[in-house]
Amino acid sequence: MAKTWSIKNLYYYLVCLVTLFMLVGGTISSVNSAMQLILPDKSNIPIFYTYYPEYRTEFEQPVFDPPALEELEKRRGEQEEMEAYYLGYSTRQLFNSLAVIVISAPFYIYHWRRIRPAAEKRGKSDEN
Repeated sequence: MAKTWSIKNLYYYLVCLVTLFMLVGGTISSVNSAMQLILPDKSNIPIFYTYYPEYRTEFEQPVFDPPALEELEKRRGEQEEMEAYYLGYSTRQLFNSLAVIVISAPFYIYHWRRIRPAAEKRGKSDEN
């Protein structure tokens, strides 16, 4: 069975290839973003429990002088802002990835279905 390549067939196959890459990339990115939402990265030092002096035991020798309470509140506020920012960023990334999947899937399906009848027509004409 000899295959005849036309510009139309080449176009269909190229669109299917590109949209397939988009589907795979969107799927990988959406899984990554979902995992970032489920298991977010935590900062190395939990500021609240490390610096507040009332959580120390009585006999423990302080290794450093703790910062002032205002400075601790400022740091905790900054940490909460960063965590909220990264949560929003991961959510946006997840929706962007899902949008790539939702947009590229119909293009792939449509063009792949257009290839199949053309291949079947070629098969029937080769048999005759």
